[in-house]
Amino acid sequence: MSDTASPASPASPASTTPPASGSAKAARRRRSEPKLYDFKRQSTLSREHVRTMQIVQDTFARGFSTMLASQLRSVTQVSIQAIEQRSYDEYVRDLANPNLLTLLSLEPLIGVAIFQLPLEIAFCAIELMMGGGGHPEHPGRPLTELELQLIRGILDRAMPELRYAFEPVVATEPRIVSQESNPQYAQIAAPTDMVIVVSFDIHIENVAGVATLCIPFSSLQPHLEALSATSLYGSQSLHNMAETRARLHEHLGETPVTVSAQFRPIELTADAIVKLRVGDVIPLSHPLDEPLTLIVGGTPTHRARIGRKNRRLAMLIDSKADPNTTLQPTKPLLLDRTTRS
Repeated sequence: MSDTASPASPASPASTTPPASGSAKAARRRRSEPKLYDFKRQSTLSREHVRTMQIVQDTFARGFSTMLASQLRSVTQVSIQAIEQRSYDEYVRDLANPNLLTLLSLEPLIGVAIFQLPLEIAFCAIELMMGGGGHPEHPGRPLTELELQLIRGILDRAMPELRYAFEPVVATEPRIVSQESNPQYAQIAAPTDMVIVVSFDIHIENVAGVATLCIPFSSLQPHLEALSATSLYGSQSLHNMAETRARLHEHLGETPVTVSAQFRPIELTADAIVKLRVGDVIPLSHPLDEPLTLIVGGTPTHRARIGRKNRRLAMLIDSKADPNTTLQPTKPLLLDRTTRS
């Protein structure tokens, strides 16, 4: 018995797995860490509310972008960046000073809203209206009275766009109440009150900035909830409508109806009808090769030809009839009268 040495198999290359980077580990660690929950700030902006506000503000962004492009004669773009629920104190603390804050009345909504326009966008728009090129550099100061009047003209033209956007939620009449440059002077709500903040990305030529629309949540909440309830009931009503239609189809399918076959009608005078006697022959004006009309409840449904099945008369369906057509009566060819004694 000879020992045969098996050939050595080549060593398989060791699989090397690149170690996870420190940034990835840090990201996983941050995701796994617990987050603080503030019981004073309970989230009351539901997904339905956010979806409704998304539709409303998308409409406003498109209208505002079109209005800016027509007024400034330049390429502009306005899009939604985010929709958030925050406390009013957090919103004000994040605003730069100086700034351009336009206080809006949204009657019949209670309270006042704020439309914040960044100064770089405001100065760019003013420069374009004055015939300039709209450079991104701007002075770090509030707007003068003349500059405020120019910007107010643009914002006045934006109010119809805001009214149109809010129509699905509530019929409002937006109007400008006042304008401020210092966020601390624009106190539209208590510091702990919740507000809805909509952020817009605005691009005018080479200048970009983020504008915000701040609306007290308490003023919009009843209308948002009513709209959500209407959508819920609307979907339920559609379901009920389909169910009712199915039930009607089921019950009406077993209901007996009277079906009659109608020849082409003829026209007689009242005198001829009064003089009719037993045995008189009234020729019909219906051609032999023309189908009859099936009538159900006074409505034409089908065209059929007369025939026979076994020892009974029968109708052979030829085609569907237009329910809106009516056969016009014709005069008989000749009224034959029998000889009476």
